[in-house]
Amino acid sequence: MDSGPLIVPLAPDCEAMRHGLIANPLPPVWELDAATARRLHREGTLAARVNWQPDLAALPVSSDDAPATDGMPARRTYRPDETHDDAPCLVWLHGGGWVLGDLDTADATARTASAATGWTVVSVDYRCAPAARFPAAVDDAVAAVVAALREHRRVVVGGDSAGATLAAVVAQQRGNHPGLVGQVLVYPATDPRLRSSSAHEFVDGPLLTRQDMEWFYDQYLTDDADRESPLADLVAGLDTVTGALPPAVVLTVGHDPLRDEGIAYARSLADRGGEVRWIHAPELHHGAFSNSGYLPSAAVRVGEVWAAAQEIVA
Repeated sequence: MDSGPLIVPLAPDCEAMRHGLIANPLPPVWELDAATARRLHREGTLAARVNWQPDLAALPVSSDDAPATDGMPARRTYRPDETHDDAPCLVWLHGGGWVLGDLDTADATARTASAATGWTVVSVDYRCAPAARFPAAVDDAVAAVVAALREHRRVVVGGDSAGATLAAVVAQQRGNHPGLVGQVLVYPATDPRLRSSSAHEFVDGPLLTRQDMEWFYDQYLTDDADRESPLADLVAGLDTVTGALPPAVVLTVGHDPLRDEGIAYARSLADRGGEVRWIHAPELHHGAFSNSGYLPSAAVRVGEVWAAAQEIVA
């Protein structure tokens, strides 16, 4: 895998977002209890959504919700107005450190994905920590993908940040299913011990800090055994996989404590002989993907991700 520079100065719109957060800071998650962190994240995300471009209501996509049932998380299904018979279904797992996020906060990302690809998208409201600790989120992600495989001939699993971690675990656990044809991993968290160089380089962010990640892992994982589990440590998980894995699109960004572990995971997938489309955006920060409606520089990269996803399943 060839790479240009790992990092360049932030894109101007990302730099403006960073300065806005400095001028109007929110309390860091590690100073809050989980319920307050979830509330503030939801309120802030939905309040900003009115400024999303293009107008989400104008996208040619309809949606409907399915409530949680025994063994199955709540889901929101997005259907494009125009599609084709062989279009895959994308199961989308939101980010938020396994603590934050829900169907509403992930709505713009999932709706945009459906419009960009012409695919049905199933967004999953997996159980979050600390109310439901590891491996509850994994169990919910697997259940949602298994359900999609029963209903669709071809399925792609994807997510951003913590959701990308869950998507990668599902791909490792169910990659031998012929219907699971792709994985889309947007800056995945792969190492619960945060041992990479970028985890130290970006100890203070922007947007995501090392201390944030430590707090998220503390909410999600119970003990050292969890941190070493192949369902949490993606590299350890790869060591348990004996067959082929679905083709992957992996997006990493320059200004991110998770940058180097995401790059290393993409290389590990390639070293196993798998098809990997690695997209590196040295000008973006963590969180840019789910804020692409406010960040034109991120919107360009989002377009690249969905174009690559369509290519790997063609």
